[in-house]
Amino acid sequence: MNSRIEVVGEKVVYKQDGREVMAVPVADFLKQVVEQGDQRPLPEAIPEGVRFIHRRGDAAVVVIEEKPQLRTVRWLADSSSAPYGQKAVYRMTRLAFPFVVIMVALRNGGLTGQQQCFYRTAPLQRLSDPLLYPNLYNVANGYGQVCWLCLANLKKDLTPLSWEEKVREIRNHVWGAGFNQSSEMHEGMSYWQTMRRVDQRVGSLSAWEEASKRDPFFTLQVKWQPVGKNVGDVAEQMLSAIVPARKLTSAQELAQLFNLCSKTENHKKWGSQF
Repeated sequence: MNSRIEVVGEKVVYKQDGREVMAVPVADFLKQVVEQGDQRPLPEAIPEGVRFIHRRGDAAVVVIEEKPQLRTVRWLADSSSAPYGQKAVYRMTRLAFPFVVIMVALRNGGLTGQQQCFYRTAPLQRLSDPLLYPNLYNVANGYGQVCWLCLANLKKDLTPLSWEEKVREIRNHVWGAGFNQSSEMHEGMSYWQTMRRVDQRVGSLSAWEEASKRDPFFTLQVKWQPVGKNVGDVAEQMLSAIVPARKLTSAQELAQLFNLCSKTENHKKWGSQF
C-alpha cells in the first residue's frame, strides 16, 4: 500500500494508492502533531518546590510554591529614614505566611524582568488554580505585571547555574534580602500598603506578629483578594512577553516552517560555508 500526505490549499490530505482517504484543516492537523509529540523535558531533575515549568524555545516560566509556615524575615523598620538600599534599617520579625507562589520567567537560564508573587490558601494542583493578592512589600502592580516582584538586588548571574541552583538563589533572595519599599520607588504602591484592610490580623506589622504567635496557620483563613487570573493565565502572559507564541494555521505558514527547518539542516551540514 502506498501512503502519502499532501498539503492541498489549506488542508492536509492523506492518500492511499492515490485515493484521498482523509482531509483536515492545517491548523487541526498541526494541533494533533503537537499533542501527540513528546514534550521536551528538563535536562535535570525538577528542583525542590517547583510545581510547574512552562517552556517555549529558550524561555521558561518556573512556578515555585512555598508551603505555609512561620518565617523569620527582615522587615523595613518604621524608624528607617531610607525606604530601601544600603542605608535602610530593618527589624527581624517572625510572621506566618500562607502558600506563596513565586513565578519567574527565565531566558537562556537568566532573569528577564518577568517575575511575580502571589498567595494561595491551598496547594497548587492544576494550572487552572486561581491566585490571590499578597500583602507584601516588594510586590506591586507594575511593568505590565499584576504582582510584579522586585528582584533588583539579585545581582548574581543565574545563566550558568543548574536548575536547582537557580531556584535556590531566587528563593534565598526573596526570603533573605529584606522586605522594603523598593517597589514603591520603581513602580507604585506595594501590596503591603493596599492589602492591610483584608483582615485586622494583618492590618499592621505588630498585629501580624501577634496573630502569628497565636496561630501559625491563621493566614490560611484570611480572605485574601482574588487576582482574577489563574496560574496558567499568568504563566502564558509572562512567557508571551518574552517569546510570543507562534501558532501555525495556514499552509503558507507551514511552508515557512519547512523552509526554516531546511535552513537549519543546511547550516548543520555546511556550517560556516553559509
